[in-house]
Amino acid sequence: MPEWRMVPEDVAAYFQRRLGAPGLRVTGLTRFPRGVSRETWFVDAEDGAAAAPAKQTYVIRRDLAGRSICTAPLRFEYELFHRLHGTAVPVARALWYEDDPEWSLDGRDLYVREFVDGTWNVPHFTDPDPQYDDLRVAACKEHARKLAAIHLLDWRTLGFGELTDVPPDASACALTAIDRLERKLAEVQIEPLPVVAEALGWLRDHAPRSAPRVSLLKGNNGLGEEIWEDGRIVAMSDWELASIGDPAYDFAWCQAFSAVDIKGKWNLQSFLDYYEEVSGIHVEPASIAYYKLIQALEGAVFTHNAAIPVVNNENLLARLCWVSTEVQHTMTSGLARGVGIL
Repeated sequence: MPEWRMVPEDVAAYFQRRLGAPGLRVTGLTRFPRGVSRETWFVDAEDGAAAAPAKQTYVIRRDLAGRSICTAPLRFEYELFHRLHGTAVPVARALWYEDDPEWSLDGRDLYVREFVDGTWNVPHFTDPDPQYDDLRVAACKEHARKLAAIHLLDWRTLGFGELTDVPPDASACALTAIDRLERKLAEVQIEPLPVVAEALGWLRDHAPRSAPRVSLLKGNNGLGEEIWEDGRIVAMSDWELASIGDPAYDFAWCQAFSAVDIKGKWNLQSFLDYYEEVSGIHVEPASIAYYKLIQALEGAVFTHNAAIPVVNNENLLARLCWVSTEVQHTMTSGLARGVGIL
């Protein structure tokens, strides 16, 4: 069997075999330019053998050459999409996971999911003109509703406890997150991290000993991380940093929406109040501040993971070099400031 590459003719042959559609042809193959941790490709295809050829777009996800930046395996991400489909949380349907070395593209595992039409952006959200204030508030409310759907999900019945660490109770959410990240760091660490070593003790000593509930968490979320259409989130994307724990963690990871501050109209507390109104879950701002330090700890871990192919001279991709240097400095210095070292 020849080595299949990420080029239209090989991708077409792969989909023909996988879908049992010998007349399928690939009319477009595009790499999505956004995103850091993995590669995302859009495959435009149509079945030329059909009486009325139907056009279909698929999404291929795979690791970077040699390694992903995040520490969770690609199959973890696939399993999340697979289990979430059909729940109250909108996601693209995962179609299959490919780990057959005879059919992998460029020798890498991949998975395929359906394409959801929409955009990662919310037009005018970042425009400071007050005429868009109501748009910003509406977008924040929509995101709060989707976070509520995630946090209220019955993750036990759906089997998410088989995929990641589960806190024994709500009082152990923060410590479980620290244990998970400390274990991951031990697997990928390439040099001493004295700041992290010092911070781990502080984080354990100051860990919140209560949480409103133990929930499925998305991890990276917010503007640029979801798919929007007509003011609604039609698919929650980027699940590679998902875990189980305190809902406050997702607000620490939330991009843009938690930072909206419109005098007399909306701020972080408004965001949390609306979230509580639709979910019944109360989140303390102090817990969010704490979990921002856990976020920095997680960032320090994945920057070391990204550095492995760089120090081994296996892959000098600019993305890997940037994450393992500048991003690492940002994460560790933020962690140092947060725990009082700087």
